[in-house]
Amino acid sequence: MVEDSFAGDSWIQGAKYNSETQRMQIYLGGSEVYECEGVDSNTWSEFKRADSKGKYFNKYIRGQFNSSSI
Repeated sequence: MVEDSFAGDSWIQGAKYNSETQRMQIYLGGSEVYECEGVDSNTWSEFKRADSKGKYFNKYIRGQFNSSSI
């Protein structure tokens, strides 16, 4: 399994990504975990580099991938 992660900011507390399954888990404030399927490695890399993880998430990830709260 190939996995990558980072610590986030105030709203998005962290995230991890599995490049083999193309699944990303985003840890939100309030202990909510949001899982997205079919996330390509380019989107993950851009998300990690974004100055504001929350803004990037809302603009490029939310509603773009099959996702659910887990």
